[in-house]
Amino acid sequence: MNIFRYFSLLLIAASTFSYAESKVNFDKIFLELDRGVLAILDEHGAPGVAIGFVEGSKIVGYKFYGSADIKNQTVFDENTMFNIGSISKVATGWGVMQLVQDGKVDLDKPINSYLKRWKIPDSKFDSQLVTLRNVMSHTSGLSLGPVGGWDKPTDKSIVDFLNGDNNAGGDVKLILEPNTQFSYSGGGYAVIQLLIEDVSGQKFNEFMTSQVFLPLGMTSTTFEVNEELMRRSATPYDQEGKATSMIYFAATAAAGMHTTTHDLALFSSTLLKDDKGTFIGQKLLKEKWISEIMKPVAATGNRLSISYYIDEENESFGFAGYNRGWIALTRTIVSRNYGYAILTNSNISPITNEVDALILKTVNENSPR
Repeated sequence: MNIFRYFSLLLIAASTFSYAESKVNFDKIFLELDRGVLAILDEHGAPGVAIGFVEGSKIVGYKFYGSADIKNQTVFDENTMFNIGSISKVATGWGVMQLVQDGKVDLDKPINSYLKRWKIPDSKFDSQLVTLRNVMSHTSGLSLGPVGGWDKPTDKSIVDFLNGDNNAGGDVKLILEPNTQFSYSGGGYAVIQLLIEDVSGQKFNEFMTSQVFLPLGMTSTTFEVNEELMRRSATPYDQEGKATSMIYFAATAAAGMHTTTHDLALFSSTLLKDDKGTFIGQKLLKEKWISEIMKPVAATGNRLSISYYIDEENESFGFAGYNRGWIALTRTIVSRNYGYAILTNSNISPITNEVDALILKTVNENSPR
């Protein structure tokens, strides 16, 4: 489920962002986090939060506060696993863009032409206008904002999900005129999951592991969540601070990614540059396609690219994810060439917002441009 209330939606032209050598004072950030985060957790009755920082191609460090499991008094480390909700969509975007780069999919051709096991059904709107570009940017007009899941691992297929067997809002269908407005659609990313499988001939998790996770060094990230994996994870807590169960998804591309602070910090570096001025994301895509990922989409009011929310004030790209028991946020500040990932084991909503605000305030006050 998306939580775009967690990100400023501000007008921007991506070309106005310029890269510079990072001069971020991380010691000051860590000091202010130590002074402030426990009070944030206490104020809202939240169990804990984990934060990972990157600068260029390097992980700078981690900060952990509170408990991974309150009852057993366990703490986080960089290998504790979390669900990251809708940030799954950003990773999926980096995956499917490789099919575009390889000439197997065109961003602007009808997406139905690539689907083999299911098609977007006819409606009063023209399904031929639904493309990968507008599905990725939530301007396709497809249904299902949040995607549903189950309290136990499911054997439902992605086709089952698309046909309405999804514990959510019914089948995926075209409900608005494509390319006319922003309308958040997790259902659209279920279509992308199907596309990746139908075009690549691989299972979705296999494709994402080989094409995205392993090239970036994300060795503890997966879309296949089971009970054994949950034993390596933090305990999720609901908005009241009570322990709750995991939600398992068929449409994993939309909400099912499970990862660690270490790996999500690495993923946050994809739009940063190394000492040679090369995008870290060029391990996955050529610069041409990374620029495409960063380009604002007019039908969103230029608030989103095809993969990210865009924040003009802080010259950054990011996304937030929300599922029962979990909230996560990533932010990549391209003008300062650093970024971070914030992961929580509860869906107590103010935590990621307030930690994010504390980091930004500290950087803006203590790090020269």
